[in-house]
Amino acid sequence: MNSKINRGRMERGRTVLAVFALTVGLWACDLDSLLEVDIPGRVQSESLDDPRLAETLVNSVIADVECSWDNYVAAAAHHSDEWIASSGNSTMARWGLRDIPPTFASMATAGCAASYGLYTPLHGARVQAESNFDRISGYTDTEVPDRAEFLAIIRAYGAWPLIAFSEGFCGTPLDGGANVLGPMELAAVAETKFTDAIGLAQAAGRSDLENMARVGLARALLTQEKYADVITQAAMVPDGFLFVATRDITPGDRQNAHYEAINGLATDDAAQKHATIAPNYRALEWMGTPDPRVAVYNDGSLGFDFFTEHWRHDKANSFDAPTMMASWREAQLFMAEAYAMTDQLPEAIAILDELHTRAGIPPVTAADLPTQDDVITHVIEERRREFFSEGAHRLRDHLRWRGTQFGIPFLGEPGSIHPNGRLLDPNTGAPLREYEDATCFPVPTVEGVG
Repeated sequence: MNSKINRGRMERGRTVLAVFALTVGLWACDLDSLLEVDIPGRVQSESLDDPRLAETLVNSVIADVECSWDNYVAAAAHHSDEWIASSGNSTMARWGLRDIPPTFASMATAGCAASYGLYTPLHGARVQAESNFDRISGYTDTEVPDRAEFLAIIRAYGAWPLIAFSEGFCGTPLDGGANVLGPMELAAVAETKFTDAIGLAQAAGRSDLENMARVGLARALLTQEKYADVITQAAMVPDGFLFVATRDITPGDRQNAHYEAINGLATDDAAQKHATIAPNYRALEWMGTPDPRVAVYNDGSLGFDFFTEHWRHDKANSFDAPTMMASWREAQLFMAEAYAMTDQLPEAIAILDELHTRAGIPPVTAADLPTQDDVITHVIEERRREFFSEGAHRLRDHLRWRGTQFGIPFLGEPGSIHPNGRLLDPNTGAPLREYEDATCFPVPTVEGVG
């Protein structure tokens, strides 16, 4: 990324916008002009139209999208069948027990530094991207020499909240409207934004942003079942490509939420252990060979309920561990699903086999997967392993295949490891707490729509 887009300026940009928001609230009060005083550091609204602030506006979008995406990925993993609750904290226990109603403040109204603040941070990042894009679009290249690159950055990042809304939420209104858009409609909006981002990135000479947007586009197309287009777009992503949301050790919304909440090292007193890896993700093999893509272990510590053994994985190992946003591996499995759904089985199997080769495990062949249903089932299984606790893919598969022959039960549902609706003590097998019935993340009650 352009060295001018740096993290120090990112934080400064967020401070500028926060002060601006506070100022707007004060202006609304008026109180017969009693508040018309000269407050040092106050940002007038017209000041944000200064082209010299363009870089700050871009950095603000990056920071807020990265934080909201990191929270979404962490919450999705916790809510899926990858982890089971091991928390004595009432709020964090609810994430692991599928207790996520529309009134749940942690999901609905909490900020990005809170425990998985989702809805508000995702919308905040999306709206900021739209407004800052429009603002910078109004400048000239003379006023902002990096204008083309700035627009590409904002559009590429700004579409990612729409992926979260289209894959993990039951729906959401956009921009104050009363109409709740469903996953297909939200994916269509994402498709438009990512398509725009690809063109802008090409014009700016930013191949990294182009490929990041192309992975996002393929993902949005997959939700809409536009399989031929998925294959076209995903095939253009270069081998080895990876784009991440950066994280750092600064307390608050810059830390890796997954590490902070559930995957903390036993030696790190600052990290937490509100969940433990589910037994069905331990000791995974293929044809008798351990699968290194799901490398989990008992770290010798206890969860935050003080009796559940804490199992963790080897991916997010620190507060500053980056969070995957887009990758070649994802593009490959998008293609595999599209090939499988269109009965192009040899093409799908070839992708699955290549992933096995790279993982160093025995091949997958046509003999292993003789039917279309077999191939689709294995695409889902391959994604379970390839992206364990990454990219929110497991939650997407829970919801995508629900009600089909490929359905994946949530914890507490028949067919899961806790089929009777109760969380069990992993040490004794005794029933502990009841699971609730949350699947997709709901539209918060505070929206006032339904």
